[in-house]
Parts: sequence; structure tokens; C-alpha cells
Amino acid sequence: MDQYAYAPVFSGEWKQHEVWDGTYTFRDLLDWHEMAQVKAENERRYRIWSEANRGQ
Repeated sequence: MDQYAYAPVFSGEWKQHEVWDGTYTFRDLLDWHEMAQVKAENERRYRIWSEANRGQ
């Protein structure tokens, strides 16, 4: 649970105290994880596209 809760801190997007001082809610944490998954998928797709179009 700690890795899940502190993932935004590890990524540098939130500060540690913001996880537990009420700055963000549990819903905000869930939203952050959803956005991180979308970002990772977009980066994966871009990597595949750029490899496929290299040298054209």
C-alpha cells in the first residue's frame, strides 16, 4: 500500500506531506494512478510509432 500511496511522491509530482496532510484525497490518488497509466500507454505507443517510422 505504501508504494501505491507514495507513487506520486516517488515520481516527483507530489510532496510527501501532501499524501497525509489532507492536500489530496484518496480519490485524487486514484485519479493520479489513472493518469499515470494513460501517460505510460501514450509513451509506449509513441515509442512503437517512432521506431516504425525511423528513417522514413
